[in-house]
Amino acid sequence: MRSLFWKMFFGAWITAMVMVIAAIYITHFREFGDPHQQERWEGPALFRQVISAMRKTRRHGPGYFQHWLERLPDKAKHQVYAVDQNGRELLGRPLPPEMLPLLTTLNFRNAEVHMLVDKKPTVGFFWPLRGDESLRIGVIAEHSKEGLLLRFLWRNFWPILLLSMLASGAACYWLARYLSRPVDQLRAATRRVAAGELDYRVSPSLHNRGDELTDLARDFDSMTAQLQASMAEQRRLIKDVSHELRSPLARLQVALGIARQKNTGGLDTELDKIGKAADYLEDIISDVLSLPVTGTDQRPLDDVVEIRSLLEALLEDLKGEAQAKSLHFDLQFNADEMLVATRGSSLTAALENILRNAIKYSPPGGSVTLRAEAHDGNCRIRVIDSGSGVAEDELKAIFRPFYRTDTARTRESGGFGLGLAIAQRTILHHGGSITASNVAGAGLCVEIQLPLLAIDDH
Repeated sequence: MRSLFWKMFFGAWITAMVMVIAAIYITHFREFGDPHQQERWEGPALFRQVISAMRKTRRHGPGYFQHWLERLPDKAKHQVYAVDQNGRELLGRPLPPEMLPLLTTLNFRNAEVHMLVDKKPTVGFFWPLRGDESLRIGVIAEHSKEGLLLRFLWRNFWPILLLSMLASGAACYWLARYLSRPVDQLRAATRRVAAGELDYRVSPSLHNRGDELTDLARDFDSMTAQLQASMAEQRRLIKDVSHELRSPLARLQVALGIARQKNTGGLDTELDKIGKAADYLEDIISDVLSLPVTGTDQRPLDDVVEIRSLLEALLEDLKGEAQAKSLHFDLQFNADEMLVATRGSSLTAALENILRNAIKYSPPGGSVTLRAEAHDGNCRIRVIDSGSGVAEDELKAIFRPFYRTDTARTRESGGFGLGLAIAQRTILHHGGSITASNVAGAGLCVEIQLPLLAIDDH
């Protein structure tokens, strides 16, 4: 039972039921041995016969009571004992040891005594007769006090218990729901914030409570707001720095071009290294500037692209890079036309990044598998390389900005951890999803799902 709601519900309900049963037991405990409460006595008919026989004995003498005892069934005969003034049991039976204190306390002043004999409620009567004769009579209940309690509850109070269960269950359900609902809302808010919705706030839905959970919700929103501001400021700072770097970088490239024109041939190697470093820095700045500053930094999808044609065009552009590594493409399409809403060339850049990664991390002589299919109103694209894959615990991390796995952190491998991050943000902006997984016998599989545009023939 892992749910906090059910733990609170059953805990409160069981506690309420124990309190109800305990209250009934404590309130009525002393009444179970009271023979005047005939409806609460086991065998009320036997008790009425004992009282009737005692009254007739007063007129006819102790012989009548002895004759009455002899005619009792064996089961009832062991519940009634009678002793005359000489201490002899009328039927000559041995008395239960625990009954002796009861019978010895009976006299004219103490004509009725209640005790427990063998843990069973017992009533003793002192019954004076004509002359000096008298009888001391003990009547033992058939069941123990605990047994009588169970019979009492079952026969007399089960409707009350049923109503108590329903009432306490309804109250405990409301209490558990009242206490667990804010926790569920906070959990949902935590998941949404973890998914990147830093503008989500949970306190407006809890402002009417006015308790500690409301304070916790406000603290949670405050933390989220500070985190959102901090991340926005960080991204803004990176963009500002990137903008500032572009000016000296442009001047460096201009100076590099002039140096190449004036160079007589002795500095070609050094100038090529400077050119590669400048191009690398330009790529970093371009990718950083393509990251949105906030989650709401989005523009409408006002264009349409056909996925199959786009993928074929991208593969044609990347054919040179694939041939340089002796790679071949394995293409699989299940539909001729798959239309997707997009904006400008954003989707083209995202798919190109994913294909370049597949080429980059496939070994020479390997293959890159590209599958695109229409399924349930979505376009599903799978890009599978023939590399060594990615560790299972890093499959989600590779979509974080500037993250690179241990096998891809060298400068020679190329890239700086922004391609998949940009691709993910682009796919999410298109209303789709992107995931990564390892494929047995192959390498890394990047799967993209995009909603297809519905074509209205009318």
